[in-house]
Amino acid sequence: MAFKTSSTPRSKEGKVEVTMDEFKRWLKKFDDNGDGQISVEELREAIRATGGWFSTAKASRIFKSVDTKSKGFIDDSQIPMLQLFAQKQFGLKIVA
Repeated sequence: MAFKTSSTPRSKEGKVEVTMDEFKRWLKKFDDNGDGQISVEELREAIRATGGWFSTAKASRIFKSVDTKSKGFIDDSQIPMLQLFAQKQFGLKIVA
């Protein structure tokens, strides 16, 4: 699922609407090693898949702001923080 498609439902504000489960499933597609966690490299690939392009330094800063446990990966407990970033940067509206 790419977020910027014409077939994806949109809110009144024009934001792409996805459920949290859809967002998680989409994000898990970038979990290249299948460990259930997202690394900074995997996050960078996810950002690129949406048409976004961040420098390595900016992707690393985003990652560090979400990786509050400083473990070097984003796990399921940190996805809500990533959701806030995605809503702001990608024009998403994550619905229940």
